[in-house]
This record gives sequence, C-alpha cells and structure tokens, in this order.
Amino acid sequence: MAKQSYSPLASFADLKRVESLLNQVQTVDDVRKIVEKDGPKVGYKAFCYMFTHKMTPEAMKPDEACVEAAKLEQSGQEDEAKAVYKKVLEAHPDHLLAKGKA
Repeated sequence: MAKQSYSPLASFADLKRVESLLNQVQTVDDVRKIVEKDGPKVGYKAFCYMFTHKMTPEAMKPDEACVEAAKLEQSGQEDEAKAVYKKVLEAHPDHLLAKGKA
C-alpha cells in the first residue's frame, strides 16, 4: 500500500527531531513526555503517523527533506543523503529532486 502525502505545519527539522526521540523511548513515561512537549509543535496527526511508523518526515515534507539531503551531500555525507532521498522516493516515487539522487 502506497503511503499518502501529509504536510504538517512543523518543519522537517522538527519532525526529524521528534522521530529521533520516538526511536529512543524506553518507557510509556518517555512517550508521554514527548507527546506533552512536542505534540502541539509537530501536530498530533504527524506525531501519530511517526509513532506508528505509517509515515516518515521525508514523506511528510519531501522538498525540505531533499534540501537537507543536499546539505548532507555538500558536507561529504553522501550515504546519509542517499538514505534521505530513498525515504522520499518510498512515499513519492516521482519526486524530481530525489529521483536522480537515490
């Protein structure tokens, strides 16, 4: 099943930060703290998508993700950049910026 696009108001950087926090949780209390602090910032729908692994920040903000990937490339982090482009293409197979880079 293809993932559909969703565009939260939060920036790509905020979405990636919250995704990273979610990936590190150890307890329910950890989750509660993240929800309390960041839920309103990134939007509860985006939060739920990331928490359930139904959507990535790259799927929600593909253009911003590609800009960040380009910055990674410029700083010599080609593998990390390719990983971002691949995540964009998983949700947006025809994304012009990511298509030629992954």
